[in-house]
Amino acid sequence: MKKTVTRILAVKPSSLGDIFHVFPALELLRRNFPEAELDYLVHPAFAEVLDYSPFPVSRRILFNRKRLGKLPTLVPEFLKLVREVRRNRYDLVIDFQGLTRSAIFALAAKGGPVAGFAHPREPAARLGYRRAFDVAPGHAVERNVNLVNALCGRHDPVPEPLLPENPAHAAELAALTGPLPEELVVLLPGSRWETKKFPPALFAEVVRRIHAERPECVFAVLGAASDCAEQAAIREAAGPGIPLLELAGKTSLGVMVETLRRAKLVISNDSGPMHAAAALGRPVFGFFGPTDPEKTGPYGKNHRIYQLQLDCQKCLKRNCRQNAPLCHRLDAGQIAADCIQTLTTGE
Repeated sequence: MKKTVTRILAVKPSSLGDIFHVFPALELLRRNFPEAELDYLVHPAFAEVLDYSPFPVSRRILFNRKRLGKLPTLVPEFLKLVREVRRNRYDLVIDFQGLTRSAIFALAAKGGPVAGFAHPREPAARLGYRRAFDVAPGHAVERNVNLVNALCGRHDPVPEPLLPENPAHAAELAALTGPLPEELVVLLPGSRWETKKFPPALFAEVVRRIHAERPECVFAVLGAASDCAEQAAIREAAGPGIPLLELAGKTSLGVMVETLRRAKLVISNDSGPMHAAAALGRPVFGFFGPTDPEKTGPYGKNHRIYQLQLDCQKCLKRNCRQNAPLCHRLDAGQIAADCIQTLTTGE
């Protein structure tokens, strides 16, 4: 790798959790190339989380997948995106996504070389890389870090999470909620896959049990507007007397991050916001069924994973033929007891 690197393009448009998985690798890039500027190709829906990038982003190039996926807008959007990635000349382009489409836009950028995984998610993406590195399987965070290590000829460990508070988003949060209680427990009941959505009744039962032992706790539901149905179901199932802040659909991504920062712990499905909580160093109590927490679970220490031992676990299916998937039958009592222990002892 040549030593003079003045501008880098990182390609990892989505999803939310995947972008947080790239942040430790961006920190290593910053350490290896402290004089360089970073541009980032990102889906518009997730551009705001780059406010928390450990390597400050000079320019956000918007990858509008929806417009690229429609015949009337495909060509103009494609040409617009190519112009954007060719506006600057790059000394280094890294495709962390590993898809054919991400490799195409990485290859379209001026300069290079384009670097990526020797075994990307879609094999055709490999054709776009001038430099491909054989990175060991493992958690996505470690794979991204090891890609940068291989590129730079180093063996640095994964950096500790460091997402400094964003004053603008913190001010938005204060305007929305006022001062938040010290004993804040955040619930993340949403997810894009139906099989990842554990029943609101499970969240509600865990909340009731925590409230019975720790009545000073206040609970907050975070998520997109599409998670409001789960939020309402939790409210109804939890019953009266439970202090529950209903914030789903009311926060930007930046305000969501600042809310998670203030949580004592986070109870979550496998979702993008779960990875934001992990990146902030918040203890995550994560519910897993069809996915593999060893590869895409909350990264770091002090997290607890709940996943039943079933023949069909880690099936990677977005939908289940059963109306009530077996993997969703977690023990609310055990989850609540673990949460209470962490709230009481900090461990």
